[in-house]
Amino acid sequence: MTLTTWKFRVKDSGSAGRRLTAMARSVNFVWNYAKETQVTALRRSSTKVILRKDGMSRTVPNFFSAFELNNLVAGSAKDLGLHSQTVQAVVEEYARRRAQFRKLLRWRGRKSLGWIPFKASGVRLSFDAVREWTGATSGKRRSKARGNVTYCGLQLEFWASRVLPDDAVIKTGSFGQNALGQWFVSITFASDQLTYATTDEAVGIDIGIKSMATLSSGGKLTGPGLRERYLDKIRRLERTRLSARRRQAASKCYGRLPKARRVAKLHAKTAHARSDYLHKASTSLVESYGQIFIGDVPCRLMNRSKNLAGISLDHGIGKFKQQVSYKAQRAGGQAQEIKERDSTRTCAICLEVYPRIGLGKREWKCSKCGRVHDRDVNAARNILRLGREALTHLHCREAVQA
Repeated sequence: MTLTTWKFRVKDSGSAGRRLTAMARSVNFVWNYAKETQVTALRRSSTKVILRKDGMSRTVPNFFSAFELNNLVAGSAKDLGLHSQTVQAVVEEYARRRAQFRKLLRWRGRKSLGWIPFKASGVRLSFDAVREWTGATSGKRRSKARGNVTYCGLQLEFWASRVLPDDAVIKTGSFGQNALGQWFVSITFASDQLTYATTDEAVGIDIGIKSMATLSSGGKLTGPGLRERYLDKIRRLERTRLSARRRQAASKCYGRLPKARRVAKLHAKTAHARSDYLHKASTSLVESYGQIFIGDVPCRLMNRSKNLAGISLDHGIGKFKQQVSYKAQRAGGQAQEIKERDSTRTCAICLEVYPRIGLGKREWKCSKCGRVHDRDVNAARNILRLGREALTHLHCREAVQA
């Protein structure tokens, strides 16, 4: 069974939103208590040890485990208005992230976005007025319902854009808040029914800037193209806010900057449009191909580049590769990253290596076989070839070891 997380929008108008906000502040209180206790323990209970080899002293910090933090917060859930499992989940998350990042974590202030974790036995989930139909374009079965989630005596409704599978086993979840103050409930569950119909065909994908992804079959994914649609609006709003910030600095009278909610809405709209495009593109690829080989583009380096960062972040290349990977695994297929060194200037027909090509040259002609190549399509075909060779070598190695 594969783990999947679905997010639903909660109907948070009125008292429901106020109750969730109050619970989120209690969660912040537990988080800050865990940090304050940890800081005090480091200051008072750290031990100095003298090493036998060189006689040097070394300080051994006293870091709390999740078990120790759970003992410290036991019995506080009722006074905080939270479920006991939520208090446990908060301190466990603090201990886990502190060990992961190897440093003290930040405080959670009043203006931090709301977060209320819970475990499976802490909530009750139900779906009413379930409606099913067949999609007009894809022919897939669609479902929609009115959802209800009960947590700590609070019953909340949410817009169920889809219904959990019949064999879904809820593992964990959380209530979360976005920058607009809207609340969502995220459910993590295990199921075997979330599969895609895939084929045995293979494809190579070259990640780029001009086109987000180029397939070895010749097709291209242009990307969401959100910079052209929203960049001018965002820049205009930011100029207005910059002028207001300068006026406040000159008068030394600081306050809330204008158009804050409009900027937040525009950023949220951009993020939703990008996520929608990437999900549709990745699902289409997984349904069409069983073996997917993607070039190992260093997304972190692209995001740090002055010239490439804007387009790279607009395309969401890292998120696209992540979605293709887990969706292919869920469908029983395979997605693998392949080294794409010299894939652009190596002829996919005769493997002749062309001299170094600048980014401005989109096509080139092989001097050996005379074939004219589109640089991105040629790179995708080389990635497909290298991916098949890697699988062949892997199967041969496994056969020898067996």
